[in-house]
Amino acid sequence: MTWVRLIMMTTALFIAASQAKAHLTPNSEVNLDFRQQQAIADIIVPQGEYAFATSNPVSNSPDSLAKAKAYLIGHMAVTTPQGRPWRLVIDRIEFVQIAGPPDLHAIVRLIPPQGAAVRRLAIDWRVVIDTVPNHFVLFVVRSDFAGGRFDKERQVLGALQGTRHRLLIDRGTASSFKGFQAAFALGMRHIAEGHDHLLFLFALLLPAPLLAAGGVWRGARPIRVALWQITKIVSAFTAGHSLTLIGAAFFDWHLPPQPVEIGIALSILISAIHAWRPLFPGHEPIVAAGFGLVHGLAFATVVARFGLDIQEKALSILGFNLGIEAVQLLVVLAAMPSLLMLSRTRFYPACRSISALVAGLAAIAWLVERLVGYANPVARGIDMLLGHAGYGIAALTIGAAVAFLLYGGRVADTAR
Repeated sequence: MTWVRLIMMTTALFIAASQAKAHLTPNSEVNLDFRQQQAIADIIVPQGEYAFATSNPVSNSPDSLAKAKAYLIGHMAVTTPQGRPWRLVIDRIEFVQIAGPPDLHAIVRLIPPQGAAVRRLAIDWRVVIDTVPNHFVLFVVRSDFAGGRFDKERQVLGALQGTRHRLLIDRGTASSFKGFQAAFALGMRHIAEGHDHLLFLFALLLPAPLLAAGGVWRGARPIRVALWQITKIVSAFTAGHSLTLIGAAFFDWHLPPQPVEIGIALSILISAIHAWRPLFPGHEPIVAAGFGLVHGLAFATVVARFGLDIQEKALSILGFNLGIEAVQLLVVLAAMPSLLMLSRTRFYPACRSISALVAGLAAIAWLVERLVGYANPVARGIDMLLGHAGYGIAALTIGAAVAFLLYGGRVADTAR
């Protein structure tokens, strides 16, 4: 490899790492999504470079788009490694400003010939690079379920420039289990980083060890009853978000992102108020299921953006959901022994009220942020604080154990 190519590839790697969601460079990009029977190429060519290379018009008129389509089809080819041609179908083509200067944007289906593997192909690319010597095109994998790539981090395949116009791609053997593993890991990471989802569940669990009477929390439930209540709350939340996750993925149930995010913030605020003073005592599982429907719509946006085939989508939803449940279960197992022990001491009213206050402040900060559309320092600070929640749970566990050993059973006979 020459020094020029080494520098080119280093630059390409830097671009792929830093431009995951927007096209801000004067070079072309081809983002590939590998599916079971075909691959999808999301092609971005800078409009200025396209105009220079072709002298074609760059409007969205039928004539201009027809010329752009003919140019793409005439300057790119996909074959098997042995040379058998693939079929190219342009589903969408337009001139659009994605980020920075305007681009030519096209969605192209790459369909292999009968009996050929979709995961092994050769791309011959001459778009712009055959006319503009210093222009290069970056090829990246955006998603590959059967290859275990199922997240927002793109994988660089290579870059072409000048006379180097052929790229061989071998994605290896397809494995549904790899995709399932990747979806499971993505679900775990999404819920672990989704502080609002976990905070809603935690706020709803705060009063679970307690009994309500006279509009206040009084006394502690028997351990067996408290554990059953916790199980019902967690199961109801799971059922709620699983239902809308499946509905959104397979039946296109959806709402605009802003109302969903606002609904999630409201769910936390209502749960925090309930943890302070009972709003719906005994009906926590119903509330968990209802708000779980809203949280599920937020989960669905993660899976839906990969555009998977039906079988892959089913496996991804299963893996993603199980990943979410695994983290939820870990959080419940870590937090609930502490809450159960503390609920039998004089310290629990203060602990519950402070926790409810923190959850309420977080909900209000997120609510304001999502209503006006601008980040605020309070929300960012709470996000940063919740990023270290593991240390808080550890401290809570130690404190609860000490308090229970020293003061267990000495619960003050006062309203809480």
